[in-house]
Amino acid sequence: MKTTSSKLLFPALIVVLGICLCMTAGCTSSSSDTTTPEAATTAPAAGTTVSGAARGSVTAVPFETLITFLPAAPAGWTAEEPVGITMAVEDGQWTWSSRDYTKGDAQAAIVIQDSAYYNVGQWQMWNTFTSIETTEGYYKSKTIGGHPAWEVFSKPDSYGTWVGVNERFMVYVSVDGGSKQDLDAFVNAINYGGIANLK
Repeated sequence: MKTTSSKLLFPALIVVLGICLCMTAGCTSSSSDTTTPEAATTAPAAGTTVSGAARGSVTAVPFETLITFLPAAPAGWTAEEPVGITMAVEDGQWTWSSRDYTKGDAQAAIVIQDSAYYNVGQWQMWNTFTSIETTEGYYKSKTIGGHPAWEVFSKPDSYGTWVGVNERFMVYVSVDGGSKQDLDAFVNAINYGGIANLK
């Protein structure tokens, strides 16, 4: 199962650099939905930590349920069979579903996880994100469907988006060898309201 691309390694390194710069400079400003096209800027993101809800205070929904929220392939793309996993953590469990898509040499993946409020999987990455823009790409915070989100771009053609839903569910979309329009097509195909209503 492929959940992240090797092309996203550079953006991860940029995040680490941004955190180091922020710690050195003593950053105190909050993030916004936009970034400026100048030199690298960093700011801690507001509302990006895992919920104060008790870890494991809910039962993770079955991965079969999460699979139903993985969209069909957009026009021109082919979808592979979805997969799901249940993983143990502490005294509970969390679930994960994913699906890969292809269009020529372009590849995309969507992951949906139910953390059951544990700091696991994509939530562990979420808590390290910092707004930054360089000549090679960016990380920027935004809102998608009323939910906090992060978007990443790494030259020449690697894109990713994380959407935190109710501080419990995480939706991750990546596109390699495609375009921003491809990323938007996948991101916009997901029923965030339905995911938010899961119990």
